[in-house]
Amino acid sequence: MSDQVLSALEQFFLRWQRDGEGRRGLPLCDWEADWRSPCELDEPREGRVAWRPFLREQAADFTAMANALELTLHPSAIALFGHWFSRPLSCSFKGLRIELILPWNDADLDLLKENLIGHLLMLRKLKRSPSLFIATTRNEMTLVSLDNESGQVWLEWLDSGRRLTLAPSLPAFLARLETLPQ
Repeated sequence: MSDQVLSALEQFFLRWQRDGEGRRGLPLCDWEADWRSPCELDEPREGRVAWRPFLREQAADFTAMANALELTLHPSAIALFGHWFSRPLSCSFKGLRIELILPWNDADLDLLKENLIGHLLMLRKLKRSPSLFIATTRNEMTLVSLDNESGQVWLEWLDSGRRLTLAPSLPAFLARLETLPQ
């Protein structure tokens, strides 16, 4: 499954780059001297830097996180978060505007892991099945999540516990993502 996730993610990145760079050139983001990333393509100019998603040389390790939670993490989530660095990517899924979450650097990955742990502990306390958020929506109480048991992708309402299946798997979800103008 993780190979399928990586392939689908790479295909999405290619679409995102082709569409975005074709319209506006390389994407720019604010440059922070103490928050560097291998995604950065050039030296900063006027406080901004060009960037692209960057494939890590070695996949991130999620063993300590899984052990701390006493939970086997779904391989799709590990593939999504563990192989690439990127800024969050604005896109849409069947008209729903989302921002796909990816870590910018190793420190950001550590923050993402902490937030995922907090999310999983909250769900455990509420006696809900575990899910891992993968994208945000305009509503802060609604997330796109990966069901840790089945690998389905859900639209999840945190305040009510309601969940709507968006795709049967992460590769199927990534394949349906559409790029948005930045």
